[in-house]
Amino acid sequence: MNYITQLLKEHSRINTDIIAKAIGNDAGEFKKIIDIIYKEKDPLPQRASWLLAVVNNKHPELLQPYLEKFIDTITDLKIDAARRNMLVVLASHDIQKKLQGKLISVCFDFILSPTEVVAVKTHAMQCIANIAKTHRELIPELKSAIEDQLPKTTAAFHSRARMVLKKLKAHP
Repeated sequence: MNYITQLLKEHSRINTDIIAKAIGNDAGEFKKIIDIIYKEKDPLPQRASWLLAVVNNKHPELLQPYLEKFIDTITDLKIDAARRNMLVVLASHDIQKKLQGKLISVCFDFILSPTEVVAVKTHAMQCIANIAKTHRELIPELKSAIEDQLPKTTAAFHSRARMVLKKLKAHP
């Protein structure tokens, strides 16, 4: 399948599912999507990034080799949706200890940014919360960042914040 041609046909869940099915669990085909995200011009990276979450649901092992690249490059992505989709993937994986520090730093920067979109902030919050389950010392800092943002953000942020804080409180 020519993924560029297919991605340009339409931006829909149906089209995303068609492409994801064509990729299957083939790492070589999946790499073509990664290349589109990093090498092509709009709207292709945004559309291709949606595939990250869809493929991750069925074949998370295909994304594992790219987690470090996502963490290293996520701040370079200009498209909000691409950052959001990468964070969705990162939040669904156990991040290697050696990568956690950088991911935490990037995510706090997203949460505290006055210009970052709420969808990116909420998924960044989730990434930190996931790491905080085993690194409890992050909880006060995360809580402080959340509280700082509450008066400045939307109902979606408030909803995710309540959920994250409740889960962290319940987790021993």
